[in-house]
Amino acid sequence: MDDSEERGSFLSSEDAAQNIDSVFAQIGFGRWQLIQMAAAMLSTASAMIIESNTSSPPCVAWEYDNTVFTSTVSMEWGLICENAWLSSLYQMVFSFGSMIGDVVGGAMGDRLGRRAAVRYGSLILLASVLGIGLAPFYSIVLMCRLVMGLTTSSILYPTYNLVMEITPTSQRTVIGMILGAPYSIGVMVFAALGYFLRDWRTLHLTSSVFAFLLLTVSWAVDESPRWLAQNGYLDEAKEVLRRAADYNKATLPAASDLHQILFKLADEGKTYLKTETSCTSTLELVFSNLPMAVITLVTPMTWFLMAVVYLGIPLNVNNFGGNPFVYVALTGLMELLPAIVGIIFSKRFSRVPVMAFTFFSAGLCSFLVLAVTEDVWWLRWILIMAAMELISTSYTMSYVWAPELYPTVIRSRGCSSCALGGHLGFFVTPFITDVVAQQVWWLPNMILGVCAVMGGVLVCLLPETKGLDLCETVQDVKERSKAGKLNRAAELYNTDVHSDLVSA
Repeated sequence: MDDSEERGSFLSSEDAAQNIDSVFAQIGFGRWQLIQMAAAMLSTASAMIIESNTSSPPCVAWEYDNTVFTSTVSMEWGLICENAWLSSLYQMVFSFGSMIGDVVGGAMGDRLGRRAAVRYGSLILLASVLGIGLAPFYSIVLMCRLVMGLTTSSILYPTYNLVMEITPTSQRTVIGMILGAPYSIGVMVFAALGYFLRDWRTLHLTSSVFAFLLLTVSWAVDESPRWLAQNGYLDEAKEVLRRAADYNKATLPAASDLHQILFKLADEGKTYLKTETSCTSTLELVFSNLPMAVITLVTPMTWFLMAVVYLGIPLNVNNFGGNPFVYVALTGLMELLPAIVGIIFSKRFSRVPVMAFTFFSAGLCSFLVLAVTEDVWWLRWILIMAAMELISTSYTMSYVWAPELYPTVIRSRGCSSCALGGHLGFFVTPFITDVVAQQVWWLPNMILGVCAVMGGVLVCLLPETKGLDLCETVQDVKERSKAGKLNRAAELYNTDVHSDLVSA
């Protein structure tokens, strides 16, 4: 672990002593956090498996090819030939619902609480899952898919933020990377289920078991003590922290010190609520200082560019062969490796260098693919796989970085704006890999490379957050930026002094 993991707060040591992150450091990481993590991991797995439940055979006159699947959505409702375009709506309405959920979920997470978003969202998600599996009409299936997309996004980011807010600073990186692993495992589980269950309804209802588990676990999750304190629920926040300390067999600070820490959070929350009420919109608050404005503008843009590259690479490659189950399983395995690599990189290096390196390297690989002839197919595949691994590492790291960039008062909405940028990227990528490729074969790879390089440039504008306590208010973001500039100036000064001494 490098020195940055031990830095803790960007505030002075006197202020840091009164920071709630010091309370979580004292509580440590144990059984209590694992219970909260369960909901986040199940929501991640549910998002992958439920989202993947679509498979349409090619339209060959009026005869279906049932050698791979005995029943699909397209077979059941005749989504072929002149009705083939209706098959695309199955995924499009989910993506559209996800974009709505990015906005709704962020607002729910900040206004109603992280736990409320998980509980009510998982209940609606379960209803929509059952609706799809039992629906007699395709129109009902599409409506349920819209609701499913909305609730999946509404659940995913509040649960992730909840875990990030209760994890000690020194362990936040590893825990954040681990939370992405269920997504990869979900892909591989889905491939295995698809191999044995060839009927789409059976596959859908079976693979959606994680939605049932999520609803159960959501009632065992505690609310974020940060959110409770900032919204004036001091007694509830103290009770949650006492329960956490009991589970982890740890001790809390003295009652007077704990009350002072929580009261400070409550006071900051009141200031935020007054500011938000007096402003015509939340936009006025996030643009009230330059560091917060940069984060608000740059992070959704980086997520958009990252999503284009992330989805564009596999879509631009056709497939590995004729076996869809092997292809899906290998895709899941490829998603799992970046989580391991990301943990190693992020423990040794800061956020900005890792993100910039992975973006720039993925862009370089995309450019180099164009220079390799088809005769050297193995080199092409090495470059393509390298680009996929690199951009996947960026994606995994982004889920850790985004909650660290935004303050508690708007963390859910901030992370949801990032997700919205990502879903917009997913929405436009098929146009690049399908329509553009038909006109100019080399242009999609060029676009992906340019997007990756642009993403690498943009992340350099964001502040470093590794080893720092989470910001609570927008003003904290400004103070963090000032502290970062002072630290860089001190480092440069010390470097110059050292150089002068060596020269002397």
